Amino acid sequence: MKSNRTHFVQQTAKAALISSVAFGLLLPAGIAGAATSKEAVTVTALAAASGEKTEKTASASADPAKVKFTKEAAIAKLKELFPILKDATVSNVQLGVSNVYPAPSNQMVWTIQWEYRLGNGGYGFSSSVDAINGDLLNTYISYPLLENESYYPPKLTKEQALEKAQAFISKAAASIKSSDLQLDENINNPNNGALFGPIQYSFSFRLLKNGIYSTADSIMISVNGNGDVTQFYRQGENLEYPSAKPVITKEQAEKSFADSFDVGLYYVPVRKNGLVNNWVLGWRPVEQTLLPIDALTGKRLDNEGSNMAAVPVTYTDVPQGKNLFKPNSTGNELTAEQAAILVKRIANIPADYKLINQSLGNDYQNKDMKVWRLNWSNDSRFNGGPPAQSYAEVDAQTGEILQFMVDQYAYDATKKPAAPPAGSKKLTQKEAKQKALELVNQMYNKASTNLKYVEHGGTWEVNPDKTGYRYQFIQFYKGIPVADSFVTLNLDLYGNVKFFSTARNIGIEKVTQEPVPVITKKEALATYQSEYKLMLQYHTIGGYMMYNSYTQPKIKLVYSATPLDIQKSMEIIDATTGKRVSVYEFYGVKGSTATTDLKGHSAEKELSELVRYNVITPDADGKVNPDQEITVGDWITLIAKASTPYFEGYYNGVEQKAVAGVNPESPYYSAVGFAVDRGWLSRDAVIQTDSKLTREQLAVLLTSFVKYNKISAFLDKDSSINQFSDISSISNKGAIALVVKLGLMKDDNGKFNPQLLVTKAQAASVIMKLVELQGKTDQKIGQNNYGY
Repeated sequence: MKSNRTHFVQQTAKAALISSVAFGLLLPAGIAGAATSKEAVTVTALAAASGEKTEKTASASADPAKVKFTKEAAIAKLKELFPILKDATVSNVQLGVSNVYPAPSNQMVWTIQWEYRLGNGGYGFSSSVDAINGDLLNTYISYPLLENESYYPPKLTKEQALEKAQAFISKAAASIKSSDLQLDENINNPNNGALFGPIQYSFSFRLLKNGIYSTADSIMISVNGNGDVTQFYRQGENLEYPSAKPVITKEQAEKSFADSFDVGLYYVPVRKNGLVNNWVLGWRPVEQTLLPIDALTGKRLDNEGSNMAAVPVTYTDVPQGKNLFKPNSTGNELTAEQAAILVKRIANIPADYKLINQSLGNDYQNKDMKVWRLNWSNDSRFNGGPPAQSYAEVDAQTGEILQFMVDQYAYDATKKPAAPPAGSKKLTQKEAKQKALELVNQMYNKASTNLKYVEHGGTWEVNPDKTGYRYQFIQFYKGIPVADSFVTLNLDLYGNVKFFSTARNIGIEKVTQEPVPVITKKEALATYQSEYKLMLQYHTIGGYMMYNSYTQPKIKLVYSATPLDIQKSMEIIDATTGKRVSVYEFYGVKGSTATTDLKGHSAEKELSELVRYNVITPDADGKVNPDQEITVGDWITLIAKASTPYFEGYYNGVEQKAVAGVNPESPYYSAVGFAVDRGWLSRDAVIQTDSKLTREQLAVLLTSFVKYNKISAFLDKDSSINQFSDISSISNKGAIALVVKLGLMKDDNGKFNPQLLVTKAQAASVIMKLVELQGKTDQKIGQNNYGY
């Protein structure tokens, strides 16, 4: 069977990883690490670019004799760039980067720790400056240090903030030519996508090398609404760049790309906030289609930078083994000891390792699954790195091993391999494959029925570092491959399990009817082929873990398949309807902002802003339905999204219990839990999330949201309430008096109409009034005490 395996999961996973670094840097201080008392916020460049070339080695070290930019000059430069540092003190300075593991190749960096005292407490953060050319590499200024915060609407437009950012880069990193800066339009969001909170514009720039776009070097910078630069981060190893002159012409690469372009039919998980929300039968490009083409050889490159085998990837049956996985049938959850025994039956835990940690919790992908997380260690260290540990995750109900890693922090390339077990012998490639097939039968339920073996061909099964063997299996359902559902197994040369991981596909069993495609492969192929262009660029390969082994980073000159529309690259074609479906919705990736029913509406401006900030999402036809009445749960969800777009991700893997009378099964559960955690709702309340929201209920909820509950009680007899002719029908007079005084709600021909139901348009108008009220009250609106 020809492969339909796609590159999509690797692309999105990689994008998510890069985005998590970028967004982690650009989050408000409280999210990235709120500082109270002695707590520190530290963001350190994973790698720095300097004027002196170095090679990536585990033993990279700083050489004081090579310093050209002194620490005094570095401190002075930082104070000049960030005037707010005049009130901060330097607590520590070192040459080199010691708080990142594995250590960056460029150690010619001044790492400077700052401390800002506030009474008995304080904030800590770090900066780094290149010790060769004096370029700023990173600095993170915590929000609580800033005064006169700029809220919506900001003093600076996005265009003005961009000019500030570009001017700052020219001053902070003089070695970079302005002509080599290329704005990345796909990672630029105002205020982290949140309506509430101080305005912050975040920009990402790619750097051109030899006039060519590079994925290896980038700058991320944040400018607040007042024009102050608050964060700066330069990402990029100081690696050797090959010549910019390709051997393969663009025409040759384009022909190869067109000739080999292919799509496959899959069951595709639709994810929302990182969790599987639905399943779709869809067409999408296969992996080889989107892998980069080496500009020197014309061959596809895999994720390790090796030329792909000429033979196509195929799927073959997994033969049923003699020893099969047997689910726990006791009806009781396993104990930690029982889970550990199951792991030891399959994996070789080093003899000197002890079980040092065991915890039972919800699976991060499936809130209904309990998982044992187990750590074994001998507490040794890799040259000052993290302790050597073996780690496993085991389904507490079935006993299935979901993940296993030997020495999960084994980044160090100089680490000596463990001595082989007594009496063991090295396996041939054929013997190792047979061992892998036996193991997957023992570890995966009904492996021979539900899995296919992924045949890469050639010597792919041999690890690039020659230390063992690797294998991939893919899940099938109703005769169709399941996208992103890989089982990965890595063995050492003696057949011991080094790494095992299985995908958690939640809810696919709910697809009881086999969908019938109405879109042909030919039609899907034509659509996708028009959505990509080939771009000559420098491409980074490595610098990350694969199969529990660290892949050294390197740079290749490639022709890369680049989407013309980044949003479309996150979509697939639903084979049963022909419509596009976004299958990976997560913070930082916006949904559609095209609307069809807002033009001319009295709340068009307010609703459009909520759509732009992803607080409201138009349906498939672009409709917002502005005059639709909303429920109490709808309102709570709207303000949660306006405050923190990624709020639902807070509860992944957290044991869920009823909150404020709302059960975990409710679609409003996460929003209610978030509101309770923020103090917008009482944990002891019983919230009727499905009931339609009245104007009086909205007034009460608003008083809690702005944290003025006590004042509203004081205003219960305030004379301002007498303006309403229907005062006798108002129960919560103080709440209504408060929201009227704040300008959030008003009368309608002398009446308040407390029982009138609230529409989506009216809710949007109130939210925008709240947003514009920010900075004018003593309490922060839509944020906690840390400002997020």
